Amino acid sequence: MINALSRRSMLLAASGGAAALTAGGIGNAQAQAGRPFTWAATGGTWGATLDRVFVEPFARANRLQVLHAAQLESIATSKLLASCGSAPFDVTNGPQSDADLLNDARCLDALDPGVVRSLGDVYPQALEGNFYAAFNILLFGMAWNTREAAQPTSFRDLALARYRGRVAIPAYGWYGMPWLHAFNKELGGDEDNITPGIQAVADIVRRNRAVIVENADHGSRLMESGEVVIMPYWNGRTARLQAARVPAAFELVPNTVSVGSGFSIPRGSPYARQAQELVQLTLDPARQLEFTRWSLYPPSNRSVILPPELEGIRIPPGALERTARLDWKKVNDHRSRYLERWNREVLNA
Repeated sequence: MINALSRRSMLLAASGGAAALTAGGIGNAQAQAGRPFTWAATGGTWGATLDRVFVEPFARANRLQVLHAAQLESIATSKLLASCGSAPFDVTNGPQSDADLLNDARCLDALDPGVVRSLGDVYPQALEGNFYAAFNILLFGMAWNTREAAQPTSFRDLALARYRGRVAIPAYGWYGMPWLHAFNKELGGDEDNITPGIQAVADIVRRNRAVIVENADHGSRLMESGEVVIMPYWNGRTARLQAARVPAAFELVPNTVSVGSGFSIPRGSPYARQAQELVQLTLDPARQLEFTRWSLYPPSNRSVILPPELEGIRIPPGALERTARLDWKKVNDHRSRYLERWNREVLNA
């Protein structure tokens, strides 16, 4: 019977200092909340692995019934903005940009270093203010076909004539927005002046007939088929291509985008203390290593020692210092206006 209840069942085990169980068998925090501890994250294998590695052990330790609110990160963020202070979720999984947008609207709780004790072990690039700590490092740099392309040195390589018809760029609604800002900085622009980036990307689309990549799976298919030989893409996804014997490699070029994945705590959660404990669990070295074995994205905790079979995904010393420094608040402030320019100037190039 217990096994049949699975991930969404009531899990009865107390964590140190937890309140006594009620007569119904649920902790006082859960009884007062009137609902399960609810975590928002995308579904599929990503959500299932978050559940297995982080959420299930947390739920067992805290004797909590948990509920996965599976949805796109952008949808969860919109819901949290609309319900600021009375959130339907107790944690939400997403990148720095979403967390910064929520924090700017005063919809997030700060992380408590008394509970989230591993903050000092995390790469600075995986932290955002006092409200966000990623559990792994997603890098959006350059992927290339090692048989048909040369090792890239810059995003500018997308404009090389020898790659005409075999390059790709990310859709704005996928990760094109942060990539555009990063490329724009390499070209001398900043968050308030996107013109250098827009013009360069429009030129890549017009002259080199760039394919628009709609999502990570689409990008993998393009590289597997050989239709595309060079494009901005993820480090972990490129490692998966290598594991599948696709002749691909990843390059952390200057202004590569560092986009973590982590849990934020919406303001007003009835499980505020437990949410902090879940964030701490995501920073645990053993848990991060387990997630890394599946995702092939490097852990954010610098104390994690990767085994020999994962040495290829290790972040070289000082490499993260070459990543783009983006003002996520300004990136979000300009989101809609720059989308209009992207649609008009890039897609119609």
